[in-house]
Amino acid sequence: MFWKKGKGAVTQPKVPFDTYEARPPSAQNAIDAIPGWNSQFPPEYGLIAGNRVNFADDRIIWAMAQFGSVASANVLELGPLEGAQTYLLDRAGANITAIEASKPAFLKCLVTKEIVGLPRARFLLGDCVPFLEQSEDRYDLIVACGVLYHMADPLRFLEAVAARTDALYLWTTYLDPTAFPVGDPALKRWEAVRETRTFRGQTITLYRRDYEQVHLNPDFCGGIYNEPRWMIRSSILDALRALGFSSLEIAHETTPTPHEPCFSVFARR
Repeated sequence: MFWKKGKGAVTQPKVPFDTYEARPPSAQNAIDAIPGWNSQFPPEYGLIAGNRVNFADDRIIWAMAQFGSVASANVLELGPLEGAQTYLLDRAGANITAIEASKPAFLKCLVTKEIVGLPRARFLLGDCVPFLEQSEDRYDLIVACGVLYHMADPLRFLEAVAARTDALYLWTTYLDPTAFPVGDPALKRWEAVRETRTFRGQTITLYRRDYEQVHLNPDFCGGIYNEPRWMIRSSILDALRALGFSSLEIAHETTPTPHEPCFSVFARR
């Protein structure tokens, strides 16, 4: 039987179960349900999420300008993260298939789709490399922003991408060994993990990295496997040319940290 409260008894505040939401329904509730957001929603939504990725990402705006109108174009987006860049492609009229390997990020994409409305976008959960290798579909444009430097085998990734499109947008970080002072111990550590491969007649330099447990952070947005391999700038461009991309437009050359610059490449056959 249920015990009746005695007269004058103090009523304890109700505490919801951890897996339930007791606040009235809202978009903020959906965001709060998944920790570790990176994206900053447009101000008109009045939401608190992350602050690292802007929905008005000028890299994607630049990529669309290089491609031309994406209205009705079939776009494959690799690594949508939380759907912020998908938002720009959707609003420009593209038909988007977006593949995300991170389970939390995939769920965040679905939350973003529910909040902002992305009627032209479809999100898929899984590894994009076997998807590309097994698919026979071709795409007008493939977008891979912040993906290449998280790949355990970036050359396999580029080859798989190149088989499915004639227009590719990449934004990536790369390693610049020339930026290290002579005798810098950090350079010696990089040289210890240096690899050289021959790829379609080109000598490609790779450097093996380690996530060093950062994948345990809720906002981790790296690759599926440990030990991704970074490329040097010239090797990225050489690999793209070897894959038949004769037109390479470069933008967004920045150096957020001294030895880890980044840039955008729009590649077209």
